[in-house]
Amino acid sequence: MLNKKVIEIAKPGNTPLVNVDGLFGVRNLYMKDETKNPNHTFKDRLAYEMVRPILDEINKCIKPKKHTFSSISYGNTAYSMGFYCDQINKICGEEILKALVFFPPKLIGKTYGPNTEGKMVSCKNAMEKLSKTCELIELDLSKKVYTEEDLKKIAKDKGEIIGGYTDITEGLDRPAYRKIAEEAFENQLKEVPDYVIVPFGAGILCNEVIDYIKDKNLKTKVIPVSSGDPKTIAVMLYGIIWVDTESLLKNGKGFTKHRAIDKTGRKREKYLVYHVSDDEILDTMKILNKNNITAEASGSVGFAILHRLNEIDPKFDKNKHSVLVINTGNGLLNY
Repeated sequence: MLNKKVIEIAKPGNTPLVNVDGLFGVRNLYMKDETKNPNHTFKDRLAYEMVRPILDEINKCIKPKKHTFSSISYGNTAYSMGFYCDQINKICGEEILKALVFFPPKLIGKTYGPNTEGKMVSCKNAMEKLSKTCELIELDLSKKVYTEEDLKKIAKDKGEIIGGYTDITEGLDRPAYRKIAEEAFENQLKEVPDYVIVPFGAGILCNEVIDYIKDKNLKTKVIPVSSGDPKTIAVMLYGIIWVDTESLLKNGKGFTKHRAIDKTGRKREKYLVYHVSDDEILDTMKILNKNNITAEASGSVGFAILHRLNEIDPKFDKNKHSVLVINTGNGLLNY
């Protein structure tokens, strides 16, 4: 296993920036297309960064210590996490990394989708796919907000931990998504956009985009978008842990519920997230499909808010201002 040959695994990033000027009536519109990552989702960036230090050890001929990674996930985070753990294990020829997925008990009878092509995937089939690279632990997520220590204890009691333990539900102790903004703003766009629209699930992506813009002292306004509907087709965005979903659904906007200090050590202040309905998402996906843009429901929400962006910010001018939409992917629906 340990030799001087540089070992590489499927690396996410450098995804294309697509000019979609005029779509949804916005004259200067761009899309950062995260469907072009190895597993068709921006979550690949988190999972790759999760294993990157271990890959670095391997390439320094250091045998890595065993470690367990986990996440509360029933979607792309789980799939990407399992994929990258499996990649490392194949390189090492043994189980160095274990991926644990905590998922709600009523998930099996549901479906993911549709996406822009109308594809649907049963959750049962998705979980069977995940089981090839992950250990699955059923957990009633409605009972409480589970901390990393809670999850560690559950995993330990079930005998599922090997070596160290890290839960990535709320990200890592270092940025994983910041490069999405870096690539778009510094290498791909000719000028800094006036707006960037970001799907909001656990909010890690949104936080890191906000951090980048703040650190660079840029003029860009961030518009976080999600769904407060517990039955939404954008199932990967609904999260009562990270945003006030009741207000989101009732009032069309709700404040975030992040910890005051996140895992990276950055201070987090509350900010507003904006709701899009399933009707808006479905109408949007029809338009995206006609324009050969692939996306799952959760990846489409950034486009779905465009027709009323001026309601969120009355200063928005569709003929003057530039907008960047992050299409977070089409992951599970590419099985």
